[in-house]
Amino acid sequence: MATIQYGTLNDEFTRIVRRQQDDLPAHVTKDAYFEDHGVNNPNTGYHLDTPSGRTIPVEFIQANETYLWIQLHRHNDTWITNQGGIIRNNPDLGWWLVIDPQHPNYIPKRQEASIPLTLAAVTTALQQLPTRSNPPDHPTIMEGQQEDINVTTGQAQAEAQRINIITPSNSALKGNPPFIFDGDRNKTSKFLLNWDLWHAVNRNNDTMKKPFSRITTMLSYMDGTRVDAWKGEQLLKLQEALDNGVQETDEDLWTDYMERFRNAFTNQNR
Repeated sequence: MATIQYGTLNDEFTRIVRRQQDDLPAHVTKDAYFEDHGVNNPNTGYHLDTPSGRTIPVEFIQANETYLWIQLHRHNDTWITNQGGIIRNNPDLGWWLVIDPQHPNYIPKRQEASIPLTLAAVTTALQQLPTRSNPPDHPTIMEGQQEDINVTTGQAQAEAQRINIITPSNSALKGNPPFIFDGDRNKTSKFLLNWDLWHAVNRNNDTMKKPFSRITTMLSYMDGTRVDAWKGEQLLKLQEALDNGVQETDEDLWTDYMERFRNAFTNQNR
């Protein structure tokens, strides 16, 4: 079911139609989970467990010119909410990533990609993101009836492949790219060695010279359940850096990224 638009939520209660199937991506739902009690059963829909042990009904809607997680209230066999039910800044609930068409900063994939693959599109699209100081934001605190619930970052759900990335100002990357890294710490050293060799071969390529695109290129060679959420966090960190005025050519982007990579995927006790 597509996300229903509800206009502006105010003090008046609005009737909310709950989703009848689990159709939101994992990086949006995060800790919210779907319960199927049958079509048109009022209890069918998304729920969220709170730290106090309560389970609350929630829904992801379009309102107030953005996308919102809201807490629902039962009224006979229907569900209602108002502006007091808006859930903001909750680390257990997610939102759209920049690779989602619904994200305000989403840019369709460029036509220059050598083959139609998802992560290549992510890389080229991210290279074009504007450095805006105040992009449209998703909610950041819950008003009125805020429960002790949590909100989320998302996980990147893009398929990694061995690819040649084309940039409009340069040729395809040369040599043998690294294998797809799945987060196995026993493979980290080999992956980094393969990456360093590939990076050295392409050191004069625009993709490798620019720290921003260097990071997104490495992320495109990571895939699997152990790395997907981490990849999503890195995309968000890159976007935040751009929003804060950091230039794509700033080497601190790469330095900070590699520190996070080693902290996440290197055996610290060695």
